[in-house]
Amino acid sequence: MTERPLSGIRVLDSTSMTAGPWGVQILADLGAEIIKIERPGKQCDVNRRLAVSAHNTSSYFMCMNKDKKSIEFDYTKPGHKETFMKLVAKCDVVTENFKAGSMKRQGLDYETLKKINPGIVYSAVSGFGQTGPKHALPAVDIVVQATSGFMSVNGDKGSGGMKGGSSLADVYSSTCSALAILAGILYKMETGEGIMVDTSMQSTCMTLIGYELAKYLNTGEITRPNGNAHQEVGFFEAVPVNDGMVMVEAASDEHFEIFMKLLGLENSLGDEKFKDAVSRHDYAEELESLIFPVTKNYTMAELANMCRKAGVPAGEVNTQDRLLRSSYLEDQDMLMVVRDEKFGDCKTLGLPIQFDKFEIPKVRRGPQASKDSADVLKEILGMSDEEIQELYSYEGAVKL
Repeated sequence: MTERPLSGIRVLDSTSMTAGPWGVQILADLGAEIIKIERPGKQCDVNRRLAVSAHNTSSYFMCMNKDKKSIEFDYTKPGHKETFMKLVAKCDVVTENFKAGSMKRQGLDYETLKKINPGIVYSAVSGFGQTGPKHALPAVDIVVQATSGFMSVNGDKGSGGMKGGSSLADVYSSTCSALAILAGILYKMETGEGIMVDTSMQSTCMTLIGYELAKYLNTGEITRPNGNAHQEVGFFEAVPVNDGMVMVEAASDEHFEIFMKLLGLENSLGDEKFKDAVSRHDYAEELESLIFPVTKNYTMAELANMCRKAGVPAGEVNTQDRLLRSSYLEDQDMLMVVRDEKFGDCKTLGLPIQFDKFEIPKVRRGPQASKDSADVLKEILGMSDEEIQELYSYEGAVKL
């Protein structure tokens, strides 16, 4: 197998939870060596204690921390901050996702670290960025979904808004940070200089509603939630069937005509209210009253397949169990196993991208909290057993 493109890149990772580890996992998938810093005891990455959890780790933790090496640091203890600095000198990238200013208060910010390693790529993910009047505010996924405006366009028609069903603010901002880190690595390769990468959860999530914001900036029109229907054109929405829902895109005149004929509703095609996509949107409720009673006679598979065969884009609204029964993950080779010595084998998803020049391993390692401390310090810093034992000699420290 050809070496993965980030082989030889070493990342010192202070991120925890999701807005950070998810993006760093992308770097690991691409071959980077990740040294994950965790605090002692219950202060370690909180995701270890989420469901499904066992032996101080969880499936949630392992899906975004595959193959990372876990090392324990407590910067209040003698020698820990100094050892961190020594590792910085040996790394290409440093990552963190604390509230802006946290690393500076500990003397571990970019301005300090670049004096030790001028070529360091420093990535910070925070709620509102490292500068500006809101930079010091705390933030979590659900708060950013609200403040970024995403919630205001999501949800049932007529509602005040609704959060996404998953941690999309965390995942999307973290994914954007991975893209920014890759750009930073390229910059370093070209110039030999380090760079600061500042990823704001608020800013990245605003781009999720970039079209709606552009619309307001240019028209003054505010977009409101519209359920599963398109905001501006019809027919483009989820329809009820007898075992669930099917998403149908019949917005173009061609697709709409085909869809109506499939349902035996061709007599309505001459109605002026349905003459184009905008009209169909404006008279959505009337159109739904024609379509929904017919679609309820089908199953998800029947209606979706009927539409697909006729060239109308459609798809079942899948739950996790239906999706996994579809064989799509196997067909796309996305499934992988994380082998954890205590938790056991944990099934999860891999990077959703295929490459023709190299492969990403499908069997990965689950890190035990702080258990790589001694190996990392020996291999990278050449520390002796005695020096390592002294570093972790305080009460409650990792047992090496």
